[in-house]
Amino acid sequence: MSEADEDREQLDHFIEHVRLLLAGETMEGLDAWSRRFGELRQTSQFDLCRRLAHAIRNADLPQHGLGIVRYGEGWLYDRMGRWQDSIKAYEASLAAFRGVGIDIDTTLLTQIGSVHQDRGNMAAAGKAYQEALDSAKAPHARALVLNNLGNLALQCDDLDAAERHYGEARELLRDHDQRNYAAATHGFAAVLLARGKYPQSQELQVECLNLFLSFDDMHGAGSAVGGIATVHLYAGHYREAVHNYRAALDILLDSGDVGSVPRTLANLAIAHQELGEYDQALERLTQAIAGYEEVGDEHGEALARVNLARLYHSNEDHAAALAAAETARNVCERYGFLEQLRRLPTALR
Repeated sequence: MSEADEDREQLDHFIEHVRLLLAGETMEGLDAWSRRFGELRQTSQFDLCRRLAHAIRNADLPQHGLGIVRYGEGWLYDRMGRWQDSIKAYEASLAAFRGVGIDIDTTLLTQIGSVHQDRGNMAAAGKAYQEALDSAKAPHARALVLNNLGNLALQCDDLDAAERHYGEARELLRDHDQRNYAAATHGFAAVLLARGKYPQSQELQVECLNLFLSFDDMHGAGSAVGGIATVHLYAGHYREAVHNYRAALDILLDSGDVGSVPRTLANLAIAHQELGEYDQALERLTQAIAGYEEVGDEHGEALARVNLARLYHSNEDHAAALAAAETARNVCERYGFLEQLRRLPTALR
């Protein structure tokens, strides 16, 4: 089948699917659209995603349908690291839903906050999350926003706030939504990790693993095993970290979740580096960069290329370090992640 024929077939399917969902529950349409993009993303079909996202704008859809479509675009661009485009798409989706009187402000404001957080604009993220929390009318919706607020607080090193947010989210979700309870528990485990409570953090990660396995959610399982590996990394158990990162990698590859593989490879490279296994670290980090390029994760690629320059520098391979630093500068400038360049050793700036 030619590329054009494939596009037409996929587009016809998407349009019909969206039309069928217009008369149903709004969130079902949002979830279905995002889930389909997720399937394509995991098989690295970013080009197809982009073509469909643009082509469907010309379909004969009412305002409600436009809201679903633009939500899908926002979700896609977020995962590609194209955060400016993602925010624009989410804001257009919010306006479309508001225009027909459909209140899903909590969902979309949470997504917008998440993109701002990915961009490093913590103030804008906090503002969006707070607006989302204020608009949440049900305990479940409130809990989902609290999960994001917990993650933001953790990233800002406000461990007390992170523990409070994740703790409340877990209580609200425990008996009602085990999947998102697992996500809140994963975050709570990260707080304990940051506090140096390694055994307690690992215990919660194991709880997450068992929950994800009970859902047959292999992406979540891979993430939990990766979390266990990170506990070992922080605790200085580098050989155990390598073992668990490799196990996480196997799970993710077997499940076809190529989008999560590059980050796991990058973490595995750190563990090898801590063991003084320079060649293995270089191999894994090089694979991570190729993976980020393949899935279109521009932010991940920029971060990894800076790490590559740092790795060469730490091994006193000066010529390779200078060349890698130059490539990192070009990539960071092209994608707009100049703040990453501050992580380069002074001799490479």
